Amino acid sequence: MRKYFLISFLFVSCVAFSQKPKEIGASYYKTFGQNFKGNLAGGSYASYNNKSSWNITLTYNFSAKSTYSQYKGFGLAAGYRYAITQSTKGSGIFAGAKVFLLFDNYAGKTTKNSFAIMPMAEAGYHFVFKTHYFASPQIGYGYTLKVSKDYNSLDEDAGQRYIGGLSLGYRF
Repeated sequence: MRKYFLISFLFVSCVAFSQKPKEIGASYYKTFGQNFKGNLAGGSYASYNNKSSWNITLTYNFSAKSTYSQYKGFGLAAGYRYAITQSTKGSGIFAGAKVFLLFDNYAGKTTKNSFAIMPMAEAGYHFVFKTHYFASPQIGYGYTLKVSKDYNSLDEDAGQRYIGGLSLGYRF
């Protein structure tokens, strides 16, 4: 009896797992605000459940050449998205929220480490091509909060941000 129960459980588990698509890909974000321009590029992972998804992104952060406060570093982001409209293929309009944890090194006479938090609200469109490839352009609004106070930057790196982004990858 246990053998039949175990086989049934494994079959149901495999079917349930296959009904929740997952995505792995690359993401790029461009931030604008207060004479400040930054870039965040990295890898992302998303897990879908019906019309919602949770995602996590690891980023490499670097400043634009035109920005006074030059920096580079790493970041981690976690977010939630909800599909407002969705086709049977998975394409549709979404809205969501994401929080970036930014660990940056600012250049100056000495290099100093900093930590900032950037929560953001985002909206965009999720395109699915040939059932396995996706592209997801998005726009967002966020606010950068400095946690570390003593580092080589002006106050231009804290405050409101307009964020444009693009994610590309594979869906399985």
